[in-house]
Order: sequence, then structure tokens, then C-alpha cells
Amino acid sequence: MAELPFDEATVGGLVEKLLPAVADWYESQRSRRGAMNTNVIFAGLYVTEHMRRVFPLAESDYLTDTQVRGAGLPLAKAILKRHGEERPIPKEAGRTSRKTAYFAKQLATVLNEHERAEELTALDDVQRDAVARRLQAWFVEKMRLDYFDKQRISAEINPNKPVRLAVRALIEAASRRGGNAAGAVAQHLVGAKLSLRFPEVEISNESYTTADHQTDRPGDFHVGDTAFHVTMNPNEALFTERCQSNLNHNYRPQVLVPEHKVLTAREMASNAGISNSVVILSIEDFVGTNIEEIATFEGDAIRAGLRQLLERYNERVAAVEPDPSLQIEIPKNL
Repeated sequence: MAELPFDEATVGGLVEKLLPAVADWYESQRSRRGAMNTNVIFAGLYVTEHMRRVFPLAESDYLTDTQVRGAGLPLAKAILKRHGEERPIPKEAGRTSRKTAYFAKQLATVLNEHERAEELTALDDVQRDAVARRLQAWFVEKMRLDYFDKQRISAEINPNKPVRLAVRALIEAASRRGGNAAGAVAQHLVGAKLSLRFPEVEISNESYTTADHQTDRPGDFHVGDTAFHVTMNPNEALFTERCQSNLNHNYRPQVLVPEHKVLTAREMASNAGISNSVVILSIEDFVGTNIEEIATFEGDAIRAGLRQLLERYNERVAAVEPDPSLQIEIPKNL
């Protein structure tokens, strides 16, 4: 095995010793409501970037007269991209800020005065760079947790194009967050659409993590004798168990999946021997086409209908989901 360009034990051990102090400083900046000022996060990104080339950190190493040296949108984007994060960043990252400089001074002091600062000073360039990058990765993760994952879902929506494209854009934006976000968005978009389409019918509204068997529901939703199953990833059990159970109890099953999973779902239904008894549609078409129908396919009415869909979606999410970041940022062009 080729020899590592640095002593992994030394680098890892030093990062392990530095992080508690960095974390304590970071957490001390939270507001009483638990919010984190993004200037704190960007100070962390910038200070660790300067630390890659020099330590201890003199103010002249990372500050100009009043600002963090090099701070701005290009550097912020480059740092985040280096650590695999390419979502749009807040506008304040593109502006210099006295607050960022204030927090940068605090963090530099935490590092310079740490009990292991002499060990950090003694590192060679490669080892110091490795320590700085790992500390920086910690701040990037905080950016994900304390900024990106707490923002409403946002996507470019053109009301002059088919609504199905808006639905796809929202699901894709949720997918980039990972976890169950895309599934939750898909389910609640379908629920919002059904509640608009059938205002006289009570459309159930459950948290995405609520299983059907917990509430004796025939599906995620049901209208009349039709049971709707919304899923991002169809599997055999959906057809052999849940859809078959629907048929046994005189429900008409409809399976709603992302457009690129429609063929897969149809094959599964065929394998289960119920392809002629279950309707399989894309979530994009199911939601989008109905919104256009409700608007009688008229441009201004479609725009208004799309806004109404997102407003109803947010109302339903706010009522049952503990995570407010699942709500959708309604574009100004609606």
C-alpha cells in the first residue's frame, strides 16, 4: 500500500480534539428559537479556507480593513462545491458583511487559543490542509442542516408551460434533499389536488410517515370506491398485497408514481396478474392535467389554479407535518 501523504492518526486525532470547541462556539451563536445566522456558517467556511494555508491566524491573514478576505459568492460556491453541495446559496453570501468578519474573528480566536494550537502550528502544509478541510466539511454539514434543510422547497416554475412540468420540478427539488422529502411532497401534492377537485369530499390528510394500516385506510387517499396509492418507488408488494386487498374489498386501485417509474409499475401489476384491474398514472400527469381541467385550460386561470394548488398544499403540510421545510416557496410569478 502506498504511504499516505500525511499521518492519518495525527490529523484525525487533532480534528477530534478541535471540533468540541468549534461546536461549542457554533452552538453559542444560536438564537433563543434555535435559528442560526448564516454569517456564522460562512465565517466558518472562510476561516477554515484561510487556515488551509496558514496557522496561527493573524487578522491580516483573513481580514481586510472590515471584511473577510476573499468573501463572496464565488468563494462560497467553490467551497460548498468542493464538499459536494451545489444547491443555491443565500444572497448574503454574495455580499461582504461586517457580521461575517465579527464571527470570523471569534472563530479564529477559538482556534488560535485552543489547548492544541501548538500541535496545529507544528503541522506541515499537507497535514494542516487536511485538518482545515475536515473542519470545513463540518461547517458545510451545518450549512445543510441549519440552512438548506430548513428552507422551503423551491423550484423554477413557468406557469405558461404544462402544470405537469411544475409538479416534476417540485418533486425533483425535494429529491435533492434526500430522505423521504420527495415522497412526502408527491403525496401532499396529490392530496391538495384531490381536495381542490372534489371540494365536497373530505380528503384525508395524514403525515407522510403514517402507514395505511395504522388508520385502516385502503390507500393514501380514497374517493368514492377508488383507493389511491402514491409512491416514488413501486414494489411487488404494492400490487400483490395492497392493490389485491383493494380488489378483494371492492375498491378500484389507482397507483400514482413518478413518470419514469410508470413502465416499471405496469410490469409489476402484470406480474401480479392484476394489470387489467389497476390504473397506473404518473404523479405529474395526475396532478397537472386536473389543475388545467379545473381551470378550463385557460392561461390566467391555470396560473391562478397552480397558485391555489401550492397554497392548499402548504395548508395541508402545515396541519400534519412536523417539518416546516416540506412547505413550498410560492414563486412570485404566480
